[in-house]
Amino acid sequence: MEADSSNLSREVTPEQDPVTERDEHQTRKRIRGSDSMVTEGASSGGLHQLLDQLQVITSPVLQFTDKWREIHEEYATLQSSLKKQAVRLDLKEKSLMERVVELEKKEEMLKDVEEREMKIGLLEKSLEEKAKDNDVKQYLVSSVLKRLDCETASEAANVLEEKGKKVDEDKSRELEKAVKEIEAREKKLRLLDEAMKEKVIELEKKQKAFEGEQLVKAEEMELKRREMLAELEKKEKSFEVELKAKAEEMELKCKEKTAALEKKEKSFEMELKAKAEDMKVKEKQLEEKEKELELKQRELEDKLKEREKETNSACLASASASSPQQRDKACEEEEPERIKIVDSEFHDFKNTMSSFSVDKIWALYDPQDEMPRLYAKIKRINKSRLSLDVTWLDPKDDESVPIACGRFTHGRRETVSYLTFSHELKPIIHGRNISVNPKKGETWALFKNLGQQHKPPYRYDLVEVVVGFKDRQGVGVAYLGKVEGFVSVFKHSAKDRVVKRVIAPDEMQRFSHRVPSVRLSGDEKEGVPAGSFELDPAAVPSYILLGGEGA
Repeated sequence: MEADSSNLSREVTPEQDPVTERDEHQTRKRIRGSDSMVTEGASSGGLHQLLDQLQVITSPVLQFTDKWREIHEEYATLQSSLKKQAVRLDLKEKSLMERVVELEKKEEMLKDVEEREMKIGLLEKSLEEKAKDNDVKQYLVSSVLKRLDCETASEAANVLEEKGKKVDEDKSRELEKAVKEIEAREKKLRLLDEAMKEKVIELEKKQKAFEGEQLVKAEEMELKRREMLAELEKKEKSFEVELKAKAEEMELKCKEKTAALEKKEKSFEMELKAKAEDMKVKEKQLEEKEKELELKQRELEDKLKEREKETNSACLASASASSPQQRDKACEEEEPERIKIVDSEFHDFKNTMSSFSVDKIWALYDPQDEMPRLYAKIKRINKSRLSLDVTWLDPKDDESVPIACGRFTHGRRETVSYLTFSHELKPIIHGRNISVNPKKGETWALFKNLGQQHKPPYRYDLVEVVVGFKDRQGVGVAYLGKVEGFVSVFKHSAKDRVVKRVIAPDEMQRFSHRVPSVRLSGDEKEGVPAGSFELDPAAVPSYILLGGEGA
């Protein structure tokens, strides 16, 4: 019975039906395929139309899933009812087992009765043997009496007969009682056997009826399942046909849209090519303009060399060219553009218009000796005129000498050429107050003989900042010397047997300007020391580059 009920439950459960699982897996694959087709079409354009079509396609799928859920719920209810019936069968089986146990107990009682009957038979046999012994004794007594007198013999015989009768009567009474008890027990056992047979017959009838009902229900469930599967297959086939038709429509639309997109891409590529050609033409024009500017720079260089004495005398009239008054008095003409005579070997320090951005602070070349010790903040970039609108940063402290370190504030606004810019600064800004001080790893130029008639032409020592500025200690620097065989490569070198020294806070005016530099690894070229610096030639005096004093 347990095996039959488990087989029935296994046949009915929808979760274990391989056909339904395969159908559901196929429908999911088709839905995913339609989704992928929709996404491909959406990527090429017409996203809203494709979404509407997807909604139309998926609506029957959603209805199908709802029906499938209803079928699944019906299967679940049927399964629960079958489980309840199986529980009932288990209870009935338990009651049958209890009755079988009772029958087994009764059989044991019957065995006990049979054993007692066997004992009674043995007693009867023993009584028969005793009777035979009595017969032998009587024969012996009779033979003895013959020898005795007739009177005494008759009396003895009478006595013996009376005793024998009494013994026989007692034994016969005991046997009759035992037989009656055995017959009564046999009757009870017969009645019990008949009752058990009737009950077993009734249970077999009920079991057969229950099995018949279960078979009928199982057949009905199979019929329902087959009907539902047939309906599902029909719906699936119709759904496949609809999907194929809609997929063909989607493919046609996608092809049309891809063709339109290809046309648009071709036209866009043509436009891009035309724009690229225009950009190339403009770039060529800019290159030509740059070449013209270089030619003008060279002409200005020649003119400036001729008028160097006049400009130096005019610039010496003031105490410092870093102040606003000195910038105005340095030269009555327009500020001359920076001329770079020597190019670096390993790194390009030149700036272009793309190097600048608004609100950044840069260092500009001082017209006194063309060193980058003036500071300005970019306010506007004029790419067409290759110029920038800037706000000058004026020093707050002593202006008797050119000042490159300390505190600065905003000054007047002016338009300058992009060629006058050297490098970008990373100062400390507190509102309108700006602080510039040497930082570790930077390279700077120090004034020589600051207190002895400080005026152009200036002399410099080049140093590396090894300890950044501190209010009480000052700045730690190491002297740099030029490496022979290279344009602007410098390494640590001793000056008057001193390699490193400390610039006290009250000597910060010795810092003339920062020199842009790049630390070299030694792999750039044979002979380049590892850890040396390539300095920007535009920020190094020409006499040092040519190997003169200070090199």
